[in-house]
Amino acid sequence: MKTSAISLIEKKPHRDGGTFDHLKSLEVYLVKNEARTILLQDLILQKELLVLLQIENQQLTTLLDCTGVTPYEIWYFDEKFQFTGKAYSLHEGCGTFQIQTQAKWVLFVHLHTKEFKDLQDFNCSELDIADKYNIIKRNFPYGYGVFPYVIINQEKSPCFSQIPIHINVNSNSLPGISITIKLEDEISADELEQIIIEHVALVHQKESESQNREVKVALVINTNKAYYFERDTKPSVSSLIPSGGALLDVNGQIIAKNTNHYLYYDEQ
Repeated sequence: MKTSAISLIEKKPHRDGGTFDHLKSLEVYLVKNEARTILLQDLILQKELLVLLQIENQQLTTLLDCTGVTPYEIWYFDEKFQFTGKAYSLHEGCGTFQIQTQAKWVLFVHLHTKEFKDLQDFNCSELDIADKYNIIKRNFPYGYGVFPYVIINQEKSPCFSQIPIHINVNSNSLPGISITIKLEDEISADELEQIIIEHVALVHQKESESQNREVKVALVINTNKAYYFERDTKPSVSSLIPSGGALLDVNGQIIAKNTNHYLYYDEQ
């Protein structure tokens, strides 16, 4: 499997008549399979990222064995990428659960994810895997997109700046925050996280003072955990992390656009 950036397209009415394309950009695991019967439990191994299945067989229908794969919303697209409908995999019994479909592209959305909530009111009409509007950009330089990292929200702008965090790296040329932990000091993951929080608190203070405003700063630990900093208070923790917009490096160059701010393990 590999990660891929896709867009879902919704046709919305235009005030001057006709419609315009409204897009949702997403990161997915792209899986290809040519079997007539596809065992999804062998393909869908985690819930954090959406899975897009490309069915490559030449049969009219394909049998999707959803046994053990729950709870998911399933989106169907035909060979021309047109949306054809939805189904649900909610079966939790001991028996098998199978779905027959004519779709050639199938998107699996776990019900307990942010993406599922974001797509609740989205009336999809088409799948775009080729980025025909050229809105998605991902070109992370070395050290960027790797947890943990700092995100600064630029004032009155859709731009975010990312500051990498390096632990025990013997190099002065890497951009970002360098933290050195003595090898003889045995510390837990929680203790290391606290050390990082203290470093980022100084970044928040410095940025707020230099810009003479309350700068929005987040320390992103992983895909489900971030600390948000405010002046004179302890940072608050949230399961929602920043994403989308235009992501800049420390020199102000765009390194990603309309996508997540991190790499997945298979890309690092």
